[in-house]
Amino acid sequence: MCHVDPEHDRSLVRVVHFVRVKLHDLPGCYRDFIASRLAPGGALILIDCDYSWPQYVLGERRYLQVGGLGAIAADDYGSRWPLDLPLEQRRESEWGCPPQFAAAAERFAVEVGAAALPLHYDHPATYSLLARDAFAACAGARRHLLMIDSFNHFNPRTNLATGIPPLWLPFNTIDGLDLVRRATEGEASERFFLIPLPSFTRSPDTASLGSWRELLTPRGEVEFLGVSPRLYPADPLAPYRLARDLQALRTRYLLEVPVRMDVAAFLAFARHWPANCAEAANSVSLLRELRLAAGGGLR
Repeated sequence: MCHVDPEHDRSLVRVVHFVRVKLHDLPGCYRDFIASRLAPGGALILIDCDYSWPQYVLGERRYLQVGGLGAIAADDYGSRWPLDLPLEQRRESEWGCPPQFAAAAERFAVEVGAAALPLHYDHPATYSLLARDAFAACAGARRHLLMIDSFNHFNPRTNLATGIPPLWLPFNTIDGLDLVRRATEGEASERFFLIPLPSFTRSPDTASLGSWRELLTPRGEVEFLGVSPRLYPADPLAPYRLARDLQALRTRYLLEVPVRMDVAAFLAFARHWPANCAEAANSVSLLRELRLAAGGGLR
């Protein structure tokens, strides 16, 4: 699977070629690792995302995807960078889970006698909403605070140690800004900890720091972590500052006992989410607007 995004990866496409190998089965090393480390009563949680994108057929089990998740439509990429090749709608290169792999994981859970929880949704943001709502349901969670992180700029250790709920964004684009707007509508937050991804590319759908301030400032205090507002989105030192800032945050808000939810509690929570969960007040309508309610949920 080749993936080229001339908008979001503009700074990379001249020198980097993304090739992703999608597994159709669980390799032996995966099976051995899980079988030797999964505790009795544990569960396999499968992120079975079927978010889709048009892909050009290069040959047998070989595809090319142009563009990807964000606020730029697939048709816009296709009209600007067309190729004379057959086109198929398939699970997206970066976020999509091959159905063969999902089936193999579920079969393996049966083989080792483990509970299986396939989380089947058609947009990556849905998993973020589930995690945010599950976290808010835990004892010790600081529901008056919210950490908004993005893509590979996240650190669950900090959330667990401090009790600050996370709302993770797939990327730094305006559809993420809109997700936060709707997810926090009517909710009071004392402070937002914002970790925008410095992607080094100001694509047409990049959400500016000004737009983040405009959205969040009326709802609470805004504190940037890692990124320099002066340099964003081209900030090469952001990952190093982020490590420093997260360490300071853990010191500032450290809980005596980290937030946790055991397997049985999470299984029960996820199977009834979002309709029957008080913590998911905004998620029901959000899923509907994202077109995730129809056909989504747990299988």
